[in-house]
Amino acid sequence: MFVIDSIGFFNTAVPLGVLALLAVLLPRVLVDRETRSHGKVLHGIALSAAFLVAIGFLISIAVTQMRGFEAVGHFEIDPLGAAWVHLRLSLMAAIVWAPILGLVWFGHAQGVEARRGQDIAAGGR
Repeated sequence: MFVIDSIGFFNTAVPLGVLALLAVLLPRVLVDRETRSHGKVLHGIALSAAFLVAIGFLISIAVTQMRGFEAVGHFEIDPLGAAWVHLRLSLMAAIVWAPILGLVWFGHAQGVEARRGQDIAAGGR
């Protein structure tokens, strides 16, 4: 296993910023804005989380490659070990984007309840 020894703007702030921005934007694309179903909201949020893990995985590979470690070559030597390293790093980045995604989920859930309330007030169920 390798160690990324320093925290910097391009190897930490930019990747985390990209993931945080995607945590806000992906649910806007993946969740129907007019849904009255919490299940559909949950599905869109879960899909967003899966995309964020996958994108974090790719960002991890790019950052380690940029830092001088032969990340792509590591997959040829030890594919499972390399996948585990980058998956772990991707999941560690969730400490930044998961709370943001949770707040976005809360916002979408409030929208569902508001639309349900409007339907009830309009006389339909």
